[in-house]
Amino acid sequence: MSHFSAGIVMTGGDGYVHVRIWGESYYICPEELGMLLFVGDRVPLLKKGPDPNGMPLISGIVHLNPSGRAVIIGVGKTRYMLPRDRFIAVALGEDISCLLFEVPSDVKEPEIISPSKKGATS
Repeated sequence: MSHFSAGIVMTGGDGYVHVRIWGESYYICPEELGMLLFVGDRVPLLKKGPDPNGMPLISGIVHLNPSGRAVIIGVGKTRYMLPRDRFIAVALGEDISCLLFEVPSDVKEPEIISPSKKGATS
């Protein structure tokens, strides 16, 4: 996990919500925003395909957290989060952008000093 912003969510003049994560560009279709925010469905995070005229590629998933107060963006095994209220403000064009941050993984870090070596933690 980084203490710095992992990316930004921006409003677009075309109704799309644009997402930049570590320099990669993604987007969420305007038709999917209602399903995400009002129904609570998971919606695709899209990326332009290698061919400019080709079909978009599904690169991740966007959903609300269990409490409904944050938007989670998953790309591969990495998850990013931002407040739902800020996401709505960007999607409706009330704010220009909002930062998003990486969510720490559930994998535990290895112990610094192993108890079997009679370290400080034993």
